Amino acid sequence: VSNLAWSEILQRLSLVRIEWLLAAIAANFVVLPLWTAEWRLLVAVAFRVTFRRMFETVAITASVLNAVPFFAGEASAIGLLIVRGGLTRSAAASVLALDQLLVAFAKLVTLAAGAAFVALPGWLRAGVVSLIVGFVLLLVTLVVLAHSWERLREWVTSKSGRLRSVVALIITWGRHLDAMRETRRALPALLLALLKKAAEVAAILATQLAFGLEPSVAAAVLIVAALAVTTLLPVSPANLGVYEATVFAAYRYLGVPADAAVGLALVQHACFLLPSIVTGYGVATLSQLR
Repeated sequence: VSNLAWSEILQRLSLVRIEWLLAAIAANFVVLPLWTAEWRLLVAVAFRVTFRRMFETVAITASVLNAVPFFAGEASAIGLLIVRGGLTRSAAASVLALDQLLVAFAKLVTLAAGAAFVALPGWLRAGVVSLIVGFVLLLVTLVVLAHSWERLREWVTSKSGRLRSVVALIITWGRHLDAMRETRRALPALLLALLKKAAEVAAILATQLAFGLEPSVAAAVLIVAALAVTTLLPVSPANLGVYEATVFAAYRYLGVPADAAVGLALVQHACFLLPSIVTGYGVATLSQLR
């Protein structure tokens, strides 16, 4: 990093076109209503959550996810679904589990698309296996719970042991996995998960245009695919450092000059964070004022 020409980087940043930056921010904002619609499909039919309530939940969850590391966002999501959405603990946990399954599915589709455009770098291929294994294990677990939770609960409750009640509680989550049993819910949810990734790709294309580059769908998809792997574990607030390093490495792999790659990484992350953090804190503030 010390060897980079920071004067050239600053010069590139000064020439960035604001209208395309606003387009990138808008594209990243679109993720929030798509996410809201997706979670409303994942909620069990026994519960009714308005779009406004769910949007508030999603916006605040997104802001926490991008501000606090180590799964604080996931814990906040469950609490918000209970308090704002009126869900039970098991119903809220079911929504989060289904959401993680859809996230993994969308990431795998993005990785496949990235591989179709350009050969994936070795450091990226190494993380794909872990993502595939995690997706398959979660998919099998949720399918079994969705279709066999009653039989499994009866079997567990007939046993003895300290963990019996905990295991029985987890199995009961299957009652709320309606999206795993109904095609009319599952297919739209899958589509929304993919549209969220498409919005991220659109935001990256707008960032490229802001820097005066020829927009490259291959580069945008590769970057989203790379971020899908490197940001699996939230080890720093907003993935600071990890995000920028990933985008920088992807652009350098594609032959983009180092100064442009640094500028793109910094600006792209800012455009990604602004909609979720500003909207989340705005929603939280307005709800308290109300």
